[in-house]
Amino acid sequence: MSKPIAPTPPLKGKAALDFIAELEKDKKAPAEEKKRVKEGAKRIREMLTFSF
Repeated sequence: MSKPIAPTPPLKGKAALDFIAELEKDKKAPAEEKKRVKEGAKRIREMLTFSF
């Protein structure tokens, strides 16, 4: 049997701030990619909420 995975502890204090700062350094998505992702999410939401 496999060994259970230990949960990752939550980030607190300076570690959390450093993590957010590191994420903000990443390249932002271009406008057309944001639009494409938003349209995809809308299609998925419509499929999930479909009723007969």
